[in-house]
Amino acid sequence: MFAELRKLGARALREPLLHFLAIALVLFAANELLHGHDTLTSTDRITVSQGRVQQIADSFRLLSGRAPSRAELQALVDDFVDEEIDYREAIAMGLDADDTIVRRRMRQKLEFIVEDAHGIAEPSNEELNAWLKARAAQYRVPERISFRQVLSSSDTRGATAAHEEAAARLAKLRAGVDPEKLGDASMLPAALPLTTTQGVAALFGERFANSLFEHTDDGWFGPVGSPFGAHDVLILSRETARDPILSEVRDRLRSDFIEAKRRAARDAFQSRLRERYAVAIEWPEPYAGQRVAGDVPRLKRPLDTLIGE
Repeated sequence: MFAELRKLGARALREPLLHFLAIALVLFAANELLHGHDTLTSTDRITVSQGRVQQIADSFRLLSGRAPSRAELQALVDDFVDEEIDYREAIAMGLDADDTIVRRRMRQKLEFIVEDAHGIAEPSNEELNAWLKARAAQYRVPERISFRQVLSSSDTRGATAAHEEAAARLAKLRAGVDPEKLGDASMLPAALPLTTTQGVAALFGERFANSLFEHTDDGWFGPVGSPFGAHDVLILSRETARDPILSEVRDRLRSDFIEAKRRAARDAFQSRLRERYAVAIEWPEPYAGQRVAGDVPRLKRPLDTLIGE
C-alpha cells in the first residue's frame, strides 16, 4: 500500500503542471510578503486630480446646460476610471499596435502639439498682400452674371412642346410683355443675382450655365435647354473675371496662410523625426522590381483622400 502511494507521489512530482502551480504559489507568497495584499505598483495606481474632475464637470455642464449632481459626477468619474483602466490594459496587451484608427488619432494629437508649440502668429496685411501677389491666379474672382428666366416645363408639356412654347414666347418677351405673367410654375428662381458659372450650373445644369456665359448679345434670347425644360433668358448684368483686392479675400487668405505655416511646421518636425530612424521597406511583387521615376510627392493621409472621393 505504502509502496503504491510512493509511486503515485513520485509520478506526481514529475508532472509539469504541478511544477507550474508550485512556482506560482511561491511567487504569490513572495509578493504578499514584500508588498502586502493592498499595495499597488505605480503603473496600477490611478489618481483623478481635482483639475480632471472639474474638466469632467465642465463637459457635463457644456452638454446639458447645468452642473452635475454629486451622484452624476460620481458616475462620470467612475466611468473615466473604467476608461483609464481599459486603456492601460489595452496598451499592455498591445491592442493599439496594429489599430489604424488608434495610430491615426495619436498622429493627429502629435501634430496638434507641434502646431501649438510653434504658435503661428497672426499674419499682417503686408504678409497677406505678398501671399496674394504670389498666388494671384488661385484667388482670381471669376466671371459672374445676373439674369432672369422664364421656363417651359418638359415635365408638364414634354420636351418638344416645351421647346416650341419657349420659342414662341420669345417674341412676346422682346415686345415687353411682363415675364411674370408667362411660363410654367417651378421651384427654380425666376432671377439670380451675380453668380459664377458653377453656381448657375448647380441650379440649372452645366449645359444651361455654359450657354449663358457664352452669350454676348443684349435682350431676351432662347430657348436655352436644361434638365427642367426650355428657358427664355435675359442677362441683367455681367462682371468680368478680375484680380481681387485684399479686403475681398482677406478671411480666405488668412486661413490659407496660417494653414500653410502649420503644414510647414509639421513637415519640418516630421523630417527631423525621420532622420532618427533607419527605414527599410520590403516591397511585395510586382512592385519589387519597379523603379520610381522622378521625385515622389509627400501626401498627407492619402487613403483618407481616396475614401473622400
